[in-house]
Amino acid sequence: MAKSPNMKPANNNWSVSASWTQPYLPNSYNPFYEPSPKHVATEELIKLAAIDSIVDAMLTYPAAEAIINKITKETKK
Repeated sequence: MAKSPNMKPANNNWSVSASWTQPYLPNSYNPFYEPSPKHVATEELIKLAAIDSIVDAMLTYPAAEAIINKITKETKK
């Protein structure tokens, strides 16, 4: 059987390399994971920023409208 010319690298120097890195997650899938106390403030700030983004995207505020409607109905009586 004929050998392919690309089957052996020059000088018989075979090498294989691979690498992998753990992707960053702000939490862990481990149910016993407890965040480091020095990162608790950072995690809370991330949560607050997410809440701010959600509120900024809202067009109406149903809870506030319900309160205003209740007050205006009471004052009309």
